[in-house]
Amino acid sequence: MRRALAAAALTAVLATGGAAVAHATRAHSASTAVGVGEREWRVYPYRTKVKPGTVRFNISNLGEDVHNLQVRGPHGYRSKVSPDIRSGQGYTLVAHLRRPGRYTLICTKPGHAGKGMKARFTVGG
Repeated sequence: MRRALAAAALTAVLATGGAAVAHATRAHSASTAVGVGEREWRVYPYRTKVKPGTVRFNISNLGEDVHNLQVRGPHGYRSKVSPDIRSGQGYTLVAHLRRPGRYTLICTKPGHAGKGMKARFTVGG
């Protein structure tokens, strides 16, 4: 599977003369990546403070149950909810966190937040 993905990516780069790579690099340099691990009954962000802007939450489900993630913040901010992430799978949730303040990363599956699946996250200058 990985070989097929690598081959497809290489084909795309060769077909576009590298334009796809340049575009992807620009998009990633304008955002901040934050790894997030989820497992029963915890959410573990690998960094807990970023500057305001676009944040890519690279989520890994390290547990056995299905989980998801939503970012909640000041003034009623709610990101979209990630799709269900099965055990061993991952997903990248992009959130535009423009306001400084305290945010919460939360699993919205029924009962999960109540069991501890939430973590604090700070956006600041």
